[in-house]
Amino acid sequence: MLHFNKLLWILVFEAYMLIHSCVLCLDNGLARTPPMGWMAWLQSRCSLDCHEYPNYCISEKLIQRLADKIVSRGWRELGYRYVITDDCWSEMNRDPKTHKIVADHERFPNGMTNVGQYLHSKNLLFGIYLDYGTLTCEGYPGSMNYLELDARSIAEWKVDYIKMDGCNSLPNIQPEGYENFSRLLNTTGRPMVLSCSYPAYISWLENPNLIDWNRLKRNCNSWRITYDVYYTFDNIFNIINTYIAGNDILPKLAGPGHWNDPDMLLLGNFGLTDDQKRSQFGLWCMFAAPLIIRADIDELDAFSESLLRNEHLLAIDQDKGGHQAEFIKTQNNVQLWVRQLDDYPMGWAIACFYTIDKGESIHFNISLNEFKSSTYSISGNYFELLDVFTGYTIKVVELTELFQLVINPSGIMIYRVKSIHQYHTLQPKPSDDDHNHYCIVGQFMDQILSDLLLFTLYYFIVNYDN
Repeated sequence: MLHFNKLLWILVFEAYMLIHSCVLCLDNGLARTPPMGWMAWLQSRCSLDCHEYPNYCISEKLIQRLADKIVSRGWRELGYRYVITDDCWSEMNRDPKTHKIVADHERFPNGMTNVGQYLHSKNLLFGIYLDYGTLTCEGYPGSMNYLELDARSIAEWKVDYIKMDGCNSLPNIQPEGYENFSRLLNTTGRPMVLSCSYPAYISWLENPNLIDWNRLKRNCNSWRITYDVYYTFDNIFNIINTYIAGNDILPKLAGPGHWNDPDMLLLGNFGLTDDQKRSQFGLWCMFAAPLIIRADIDELDAFSESLLRNEHLLAIDQDKGGHQAEFIKTQNNVQLWVRQLDDYPMGWAIACFYTIDKGESIHFNISLNEFKSSTYSISGNYFELLDVFTGYTIKVVELTELFQLVINPSGIMIYRVKSIHQYHTLQPKPSDDDHNHYCIVGQFMDQILSDLLLFTLYYFIVNYDN
């Protein structure tokens, strides 16, 4: 009969293993800031005719061409490192013998391993598309019943990022399926960012309890909260309103390693005015959203390119604190948003988005005192306002001092705000949800400490009676 104390050690060991498996599921040490890069969807969609459309068809040549441009034109140094294939890259059927998913042999003649090697040689990161269902959205092989096999395959190809879609699968089984896939990715030993689509397939706005948000956060590095974005500003406006509807939930989920994903950037594609481009990119940065370009980098208009390269907006999006902007209120058809910035001493970002898309510009008076959220209280006497679109510090104001903004229809103004009194900062208020905040350490240090603890527990179990 086992000694009671030895039995206790065994129970501790088993508890450790259970907790450790959950931690591995949560923390792959990746996406500490929102991922940035390029994805082949709105640009190429499911274009397969490489004879008629050689520059746009989903192919090895397309990926290599865009990778070369990302490097040669300095996009990589800005942070745009992920190059991601979307749907339609594979053969229509799995390999009949191995059942592995395989790349289209005509459009990817050298296979996906070669694609990854090419991207890695450019110091870029390799992203790929899979679908949890029986088929992808465009009818290609899905991963249903092949999750483990597909996880091993993409690990062998040295993939760095997976967009896991949810077409042709039942929403009620998606949470468990995505969790299973997350665990299978961990077993490969290959660190891979997992971007989950399943919240977009569940009508969570009608009932937020349909989603176990903590479970989602444990298993995904990012997750789509809405259906696909399209070439209209009405669609973008609906996504923005989704963030307002989820204002009590979404900001608490966002942070290093875990991001709400409002979908792609439309900049460079048809359908948006310059003001609307500023509004989408500006709010996506306020939201701490992944910044994924979908336009051909060779064909970006100058205005879109200048926005995508804007150092002040990128600094907001990539702020190490990972705080998502919170919605304050709508006043005179102007939405007010505030975001804490950890990289900007004693500062934060504020946004004023004019929701009317026609007519004249609005002349709008506001004070910083208006930007009070349920999480943050603003204190201080004097503040510098930096216009992120011009890069100029436009004004020094007091907390309650009114200053005027002029905003075009469907346009936006965003400022980085810094208290110029050394004792005044944006102080978080106590939150009842602090227990939902996860402490994540780097992947390698976590592994070292975990293995050391595991060895110690094992040693005591084996040698306790000696």
